[in-house]
Amino acid sequence: MIKINKFFIPILILSPLFSQEVSNDWLNYTINEPNTKSVEQISSVDDIEFYYTIQISVKKSFDEAMEVLKLLNENDIDAFIQKNDVSSDFKYRVRYGNFSKKEDAIKIAEYINITLGYECWIDKNEL
Repeated sequence: MIKINKFFIPILILSPLFSQEVSNDWLNYTINEPNTKSVEQISSVDDIEFYYTIQISVKKSFDEAMEVLKLLNENDIDAFIQKNDVSSDFKYRVRYGNFSKKEDAIKIAEYINITLGYECWIDKNEL
């Protein structure tokens, strides 16, 4: 009797999870948004003239930039280092992302500021 209960009780508990009724009501659902753009109105990647990158930090040495990069990577921010040949003092930029919308870059920059304390700025780059 005990062996039967060991198998019967888990089946009894889990059976509602697997016995849901399948419905096709979702097939009849339509989205009624009058302001949606048609395919012709949506801009393609070729129409974008600029992209935005978040500059998180600028460091004098590559090792200092790597320390920032490691901290960002530990927090699931896949940043990169860009060498700056213009400035002799601060040669290594720590940056993140390529955004088509400045608003998206601003949101992520605010998150980085709140989470890690870096005061980021948005850099506009021409394609």
